[in-house]
Amino acid sequence: MNEPDSTQLVPVLVWHDPRVHLLDDTWLLTIFAVLLAIALPWFVSGLHIDFAATAAGLLALAAVHVVLAAISGVRPSSQSRGMLGLSSLHALGVAAMVFIWHHAGGLQNPLFLAVFALPVIGSIFLSRWQPYLMATLASLLVLLAASSEAPELRWYAPWLGTAGDWLETLLGSARAGASLPFAAFYAPSQYFVVLLEVFVVVMFACAVAAEYLANVFDTLAAQMWTARAEAARSEELWATLVEQLPVAAFLLDAGTHEVVGASAIALKKFLTGAEPVVGRDFFEAIQFSYPEPIERLVDGADGVEPLCMVRFGGRLLATEIRVQHLAQHGRRFALLVINDTTEDFCVKAALDVAEYATVVADAQGRVVALNRPARALFGGASPGTEVSSLLPQGNPGARWWDPGLSGRHKTHVTIMRRMYQVTTTAVALPGEDARLYVIAFLPMARVAAEDQSATTGSNTVVQWP
Repeated sequence: MNEPDSTQLVPVLVWHDPRVHLLDDTWLLTIFAVLLAIALPWFVSGLHIDFAATAAGLLALAAVHVVLAAISGVRPSSQSRGMLGLSSLHALGVAAMVFIWHHAGGLQNPLFLAVFALPVIGSIFLSRWQPYLMATLASLLVLLAASSEAPELRWYAPWLGTAGDWLETLLGSARAGASLPFAAFYAPSQYFVVLLEVFVVVMFACAVAAEYLANVFDTLAAQMWTARAEAARSEELWATLVEQLPVAAFLLDAGTHEVVGASAIALKKFLTGAEPVVGRDFFEAIQFSYPEPIERLVDGADGVEPLCMVRFGGRLLATEIRVQHLAQHGRRFALLVINDTTEDFCVKAALDVAEYATVVADAQGRVVALNRPARALFGGASPGTEVSSLLPQGNPGARWWDPGLSGRHKTHVTIMRRMYQVTTTAVALPGEDARLYVIAFLPMARVAAEDQSATTGSNTVVQWP
């Protein structure tokens, strides 16, 4: 089986509430991004950080992650109640990020503000309006924290004065000279205004991008579920097709020889036990006298094993095995068809041990089949050979094997100095004007043949080289 022919099977997610898992992954990624946004400025520029308060904020984010991981395996009792709880937990995480930013440099650490894009975009897993809500919440909390750090910002937004004083009292001042990361740097108030304006614009841009991505993923998800439904229908159709095949067929796993499916005829003809065959080893369910050739076909390439003996119900059955491989769901299967050729084998065996040669020809005079004595008598004969070439006559155009309207004709011929009585019998084909011809060559004594020549037909002497 070629690798491009294999079908990749993507497992179906069995989450009780996929939103919880996606939010959990978002917050896990956010925690690592927060650590990077704190460590990189501190390592490069010696940014002063309140490690105790920052650690407390990180513990709050870790608690959010742990809570989401804990409830991921619990099925929500109410959709609206679950939505409210997840939204509240998500908003708590955003507030914890603002707390961390305030104590990890605040306005002196603008790199940290880029991390807020993760929870804003991740909130799209809750609903379409959640990104805009989280963008608004993050913008308001960052503005309040910034107004507590830079009082001059209150000149541009007087309504921030009271809230900024309250937040400054709650979180603690970050304006002391010893706490400034860059003691000699005094940014103008316009710098902070532009910084916050850019932050607000970026947050709402992330909300719009999240909604766009949600539309794209919804379309892809709809196509995926449609494809899964069609694949399930195709698999069901395939299973039904195998079961309803008008031949004895088994579908096997080529690697383990496990029976995946079986046709009704196969179950009726080769299996009589009450034990289900699906899931069993094929070579334990079907008793072959010599299973190695079939195993090679199943494990290797496609092929045919013309004669295999099967033990069934105290009898031996002659069978022909055909194996065709196919790929499905990334697995290699083998469709194994068993043809019962017991009757054909017995008839052929009976003809092969007969003392006379028999040739079967079609309406065009070509050999269709011949038994072992016929092969010995006519050394170069094989299926497809012209019957006229077996017994050359003076009249090349004569169809000596055609008995005409009588349907049966006898004559005598001499082949290699031995007399044979040739009996030709026409066999009608259903619905066809053409006929098959069975030609039997029965050896007889020369004297007896001469005595009967007057009544049985003409003698044709052929010196067969």
